[in-house]
Amino acid sequence: MKLKGWLATLGAILVLTTSLHAKPKVAMAVYHFNLQYVAGDQRIERRIVRESIIPLLDFYEAHPNYKGDFEIQAWALEVIQEEFPEVIERLRALIDNGQLELVVAHYSDQLFIGYPALDLQRSVELSDQVLKKLNLKRSRVFFAQELQWSPALASALHGKYDVVVTSGDPYGYYRSNAMPLEWFEYAGKRMLVLLGGGKKNLKCCQWAWAFFDDGEVFSTRDYLSDFYRVPEWEKQHVDKFKELERKGYKFVTVSEFVKLLEERGYKIPTMPYLPEGTWNMSAGGPYNWLGKQGGGAETDGPTRARNFQARNWVLTAETLVKKVIDRLEGTRAFVEKILQLAWQHLLLGEVSDSSGWSPFPIEVRYTDDECTIAEQGARVLIEQVLSSTGLDTGCVLVDLKTGEVKPVPTPAAAPKAVCAASPVPVKVRAASYEVRVEKFSDDLYRLRVTARRPLDGQVEIAFPLEGKVHYYSPPLGEDSLVTVPTDLKHDPILSLSNGLFTLGNGWNLIKDNTVEHLAGTWRYKSNELVFREGLRKDVPTAEMVFYLFKGTPEKALALANRLNVWPLVRVRIVNGQILLHRLGLEEIGGR
Repeated sequence: MKLKGWLATLGAILVLTTSLHAKPKVAMAVYHFNLQYVAGDQRIERRIVRESIIPLLDFYEAHPNYKGDFEIQAWALEVIQEEFPEVIERLRALIDNGQLELVVAHYSDQLFIGYPALDLQRSVELSDQVLKKLNLKRSRVFFAQELQWSPALASALHGKYDVVVTSGDPYGYYRSNAMPLEWFEYAGKRMLVLLGGGKKNLKCCQWAWAFFDDGEVFSTRDYLSDFYRVPEWEKQHVDKFKELERKGYKFVTVSEFVKLLEERGYKIPTMPYLPEGTWNMSAGGPYNWLGKQGGGAETDGPTRARNFQARNWVLTAETLVKKVIDRLEGTRAFVEKILQLAWQHLLLGEVSDSSGWSPFPIEVRYTDDECTIAEQGARVLIEQVLSSTGLDTGCVLVDLKTGEVKPVPTPAAAPKAVCAASPVPVKVRAASYEVRVEKFSDDLYRLRVTARRPLDGQVEIAFPLEGKVHYYSPPLGEDSLVTVPTDLKHDPILSLSNGLFTLGNGWNLIKDNTVEHLAGTWRYKSNELVFREGLRKDVPTAEMVFYLFKGTPEKALALANRLNVWPLVRVRIVNGQILLHRLGLEEIGGR
C-alpha cells in the first residue's frame, strides 16, 4: 500500500478512536407550566393552553429528535382534560414515545416551603390519583414552582422521587458555585439534586440548557404580550435548539442526563447543608412570599396565615371522619369525596402567586376563596360526624397528631395570665407599636405585637440572639432540629413553617402561624432574628403572636409542632354553628 493510502487509513482510525472517546454533548429543556400564573383568572388559564402548551406540542411533534421535561401541576391536567381533551392525548403520545418526560411535583403550584410536610405529601398523592385517571405516567423528577428548595425534600419525598431539579441560585447565594448533580441529605434520607446553574463542562460530558424557564415564555412574553403567542420571540427559542443541534448536541431528558452521568463515572459529591430557598435569592428568596411588599394587593402575613387556619379545619374533619368511616354505608362515598375536595381547595389556596411578585387583587382573593371553600367542606363533614355519633351536644377534643377524639366538659375558663415584661428583648420598627406580654409560668410567655405602619411601610420585629448556635426546622422537616449554619455568605432567610427558632440562653421563640406567617431572617452582623413585612398604604397595622418558652430545643420543637403542625382543637356546636378552637400552648399542659 502506498504511503498516501497508509496515512488515509491511519487518519480514519484516529477519527474513529477520537469519536469513541469524545465527550458527549447533551442538552436539556425543562418547561415549567403554571395554569395558576394569574391565580383565579380563567381567561389566562385557557390562553396558556392555546398560546403556550399547544404550540410546544406542535414543536415537538415536528422535531422527533428533540426531547424535554414538561412540568405542570395535576390540577391543570384536570382542567385541560375537561376543556382540551385532545391536548392530553397529544401529551400522552409524546410521553409514550420518549420525547417528553412528564414532571408533576404537586396538585397545586403551592408555596410548599411555607407549610408542613403533610401538605406536600397529600398534594403528591392527589396528583398521582389524577395521573392514574388520565393514564399519564410521571417521571421521578421533582421540579417545583418558583424553583423552591428545601433540604427536607429528601425525607418528605423519599420513595416518590429520585432527583430534584432546582436553580443554582440558593447554592451560589449562600455558598459558592456547585457541581450540577449532588447528593443532599436530611433526617437519614438522601436524594439527588440537579442544580440548574451547575458547571457545564465536565470530564465525562459537556451539557447545556436548550430551555430552562416558565413554559409560557417559550412562545409568549407572559404579561408583556398578555399571554398571547409572539412568533418572533418564539423563533429565538427555536433557533437555540437548531444551534445546539448544529454544534452536535444530543437532546436528553433529565432522567437520561442523570443516568448518563452515572454511567460515565461522574463522582457525585454531597452538598453541605443548604437552607431553604427559591430562584432570585438576591431579591429575598422566601421573604418574597412571606413578608415582602412588592406592590399590588399583597398581604403576605394574613394571606399565609389564612392557609393555616383552613388547614386546621380540614385536618379536624379528616380526623373525625377516620373515626366513623368504617360505620358509614350509603354516605361513605359522599364523605370521602367531600374530604378530598376540601384538601384540593386547601392546596389550591396555598398557591404561591397569591403573595410575592406584586399579586393582583384576584390572586390575593384566590387564597381566601379557596380556603373558605375548604373550610365549608370541613364544616359539612364535622357536623355530620358529630351528629351521627351523638357528640353534638357538648365539646369534643380532637388530637390532630394521634387521631384521638374524646368528649370533654364545657370549655373551662382560659388559663390565668398576668401582664409582665418580656423575658427577652423585643425591638420593633414602626410608626408606633404595642407589645402585650402575658406570663403563664416562669417558662411560658405569650407576646402579641401590634406595629403601626411607618411612612415607608416597612415593619420589623426583631429578637436579639445569644451566642451563635441556633436551631430550627426547615420546611417539610418539622420532625427534626437543624443547627442553622453560620458560614453562609449571606444572612439565612428562613420560612419557619412550624414557627420555631431558638434564641439562646435556654429561650425558644415559637410564632403563631395562624395570626401572621412571615419568614425570619438571621442577621449575622447584629445577631438578631428579624421578621419583616411591607404594608400597603391602606393596611394600617401588622400583628404577630409569639410564644417564648424556656426549655430544651427538643421540647420547644414538640410545642411548635403542637401549635402549628399537629394541634389540639376543641369542637362544639352552639346555636347550630360549628365552633373550632385551636388550643394555645398555655392550654395544652403536658399533652
